[in-house]
Amino acid sequence: MAEVTTAPAETRAVLSEYGDYHNWSELFHLLNHTYTFCEYSLDENVKRVVLFILYLVIFVVGLVENLLVIWVNWQTRGNKSLVNLYIINMAVADLGVLLSLPIWMLEVMLDYTWLWGSFLCRFTHYFYFANMYASIFFLTCLSVDRYVSLTSSSLFWRRHQHRVRRVICTCSWVLAAAIPFLEVAHMQLVNTGEPICIFMAPFETYDEWALAVSLATTTIGFLIPFPIITVFNVLTARFIRRSKPESGKHCLLIYAYIAVFLVSWLPFHIMLTLLTLDGNHIILHCAFANFLYFFYDIIDCFTLLHCVLNPVLYNFLSKNFRTKLVSAVVKYIPKDQGSAKGAGSSSSTTQHSIVITKDNNAN
Repeated sequence: MAEVTTAPAETRAVLSEYGDYHNWSELFHLLNHTYTFCEYSLDENVKRVVLFILYLVIFVVGLVENLLVIWVNWQTRGNKSLVNLYIINMAVADLGVLLSLPIWMLEVMLDYTWLWGSFLCRFTHYFYFANMYASIFFLTCLSVDRYVSLTSSSLFWRRHQHRVRRVICTCSWVLAAAIPFLEVAHMQLVNTGEPICIFMAPFETYDEWALAVSLATTTIGFLIPFPIITVFNVLTARFIRRSKPESGKHCLLIYAYIAVFLVSWLPFHIMLTLLTLDGNHIILHCAFANFLYFFYDIIDCFTLLHCVLNPVLYNFLSKNFRTKLVSAVVKYIPKDQGSAKGAGSSSSTTQHSIVITKDNNAN
């Protein structure tokens, strides 16, 4: 998961008073000693159990949902829906995030002991961040594309829109794959009696690196995409309301896109920024700082809700998707059962085709 890249102010103050340390065990003995400057009574065992349950629920539900989304859209990939390419790529990215969860679950239950070696220490964090950014990028692109497709009368766009989408998706993956190197380059496996995988920039420039990584994460992952998602979804909702005044439910769904992104990411980025600035830039009360450090992992875990909610909002609530899901499942029903329902199938097919046409126009 995303790592807290700061240490409490008391720790940094003590570090400045000492010279070099002969090994990591001495250093972490000092760090553990300085944490006792501010006592607090929050149960770490309860926290680990809560985190494990949250991880498990998100992993199981999100895995099923995103696999269904990928499978159904792949089955109907011949249908050149304006959102189909972004939906598939976003589901693949969310699935990538979810596939890293089993390691996080085990790490939490082992009290953050890392048992999988130095390579996986870096690769697992890289894999998580790359897919996290990719999911956000595809969500942003989807919001822009939806509005442009509804309002644009450009002949160039209508002729080349599918090629443009493929180029955008490729660039989004390349960008998402490049960004995590800023943090992953400083992920290290450190032996403190038990091996742990943490962010360890050079001590001389640790605060600068921590601030740079934190600001980059917040800027790229929230401050840039959230205004774009908000503006284009609001514009889309207003356009639909003007053209179809009765489409109130569809507009509410569009506003839900904005709300889910905000609720999933805003608490995490506020907490990350506060913890990064604590000490050198702002001074947080000792109890409040420890409260933030304690609940950081739980808030970080809640950012994973987008992997569960995205398939629901962008797929399962769509009549078009539900129709495609039924059609994909029907392919695997034995033919003798299908022929017995011949009459019903013909009328059902006509109704489904109408729904698809309307839904494509709405999207």
